[in-house]
Amino acid sequence: MGHALCPSPVISLDGPLIYLQELRKKNLSTVTDLDGFEEVFGLCPQGLAAVFEAYPDCRRNFFSEVLPFIVDAASRLSTKELKRLEAGKVDQVFLPRDLVVSLLAHMFLCTFRDLPSNMPYAGFDLLLFRVNKHCPQELAKLRMFIHYFDRCRLEMPKGELRIYRQVRPAAKTGSTWRESKWPLLELNVAPPFTGFEDEVGRGCLHADFANQCLGGGVLVGGCVQEEIRFSICPELCAAMLVCPIMLDNEAITIVGGDAAGEQFCSYEGYGRSLRFGADYRDRSPRDADGTVLQAITAMDALDFRGRDSSLRTQLQEPLLLRELEKAAAAFAPVDEAALAQWPIIATGNWGCGAFEGCAELKAILQWLAASEGRRRLLYFPFDLEHLGPQLTELSRDLCTARVTVGQLYSALMSEPRPKRATEIFEHLKRKLLG
Repeated sequence: MGHALCPSPVISLDGPLIYLQELRKKNLSTVTDLDGFEEVFGLCPQGLAAVFEAYPDCRRNFFSEVLPFIVDAASRLSTKELKRLEAGKVDQVFLPRDLVVSLLAHMFLCTFRDLPSNMPYAGFDLLLFRVNKHCPQELAKLRMFIHYFDRCRLEMPKGELRIYRQVRPAAKTGSTWRESKWPLLELNVAPPFTGFEDEVGRGCLHADFANQCLGGGVLVGGCVQEEIRFSICPELCAAMLVCPIMLDNEAITIVGGDAAGEQFCSYEGYGRSLRFGADYRDRSPRDADGTVLQAITAMDALDFRGRDSSLRTQLQEPLLLRELEKAAAAFAPVDEAALAQWPIIATGNWGCGAFEGCAELKAILQWLAASEGRRRLLYFPFDLEHLGPQLTELSRDLCTARVTVGQLYSALMSEPRPKRATEIFEHLKRKLLG
């Protein structure tokens, strides 16, 4: 994939601590204005200046209270190394949330400078120093992160951020899926133009339409589903420090820190229209130690931009199996307790917008993967208003007929295959219901 493998199963924090000492020697914690900030970092903080202009309330206590808290939180780093969840290996790491605050403080101060090339980028330098008023979506993200630190300053989060690397044990073949005896489980559909964060999605495991590098462009320029999620739930960004790039048979599940990270603010808009909303008090249930019982599962889709994105291509079995295995890794419960806590997955048009995936096909593949993992789907069609009623009818008909995962997969791959997306559901009904 063009990336060097990580050389060590742990990440040393010696470098960030040394860089922090250098910043403290320049009296970072006593900086009182933008000029002082520039003097310490040697760069014009045009992003920070622009966020103060776009959100004047943000400036009120940034230098007097928020920045000193960030520096102090970075100084209270309670460990000298982090366990890395190596690619290709099922593993997990639990991070206390006070440690997460310290790690995010280091990310804000740009002290993670030497991470391997197959790790997500973990610095705030683009948001602080490179964006300007012409990048309103990036300013919105920076405002969300500053709001997070302001909240933590008043009350330190409790509990853990629990990160699981999910790996399918071996490359599955089409015959493996054809032989599956698991029954298709009922698929329900959310109202159109509804997002996962809506009340209807509460209590579900939320699919994160991820980049293969966790977090996507949250810190380096990007503002769609994953980047917004990581901005309104900033603690998810800590997982970027321990999760190398995902392989084709891998997914990453995160619990605890809304939908796997406590939601600290609301938002408006999407893409370039993104705006910081207001403070948000997450009412999600909590574990005994305070861990927020919300979870996401990060899964990256094939990108068909610049290549043949026809249905014929997407139905080629190697490509179809790649997406099916990815979804299966994401939807498999990490343990029986997780299955009991999150029996339903909130998902939608995965890899369909910019990546040009076929929504009807992706819906079927996710349904197969969820049923194989003994979970039901709550599907969010968003702006594809026609898709919801069609999926509801298909689910009703196939579940009534007690169709299995193997039978649905076999029907999907049977000849003659559908030529257009609009033919997929009727093709399946003919093959399975006569």
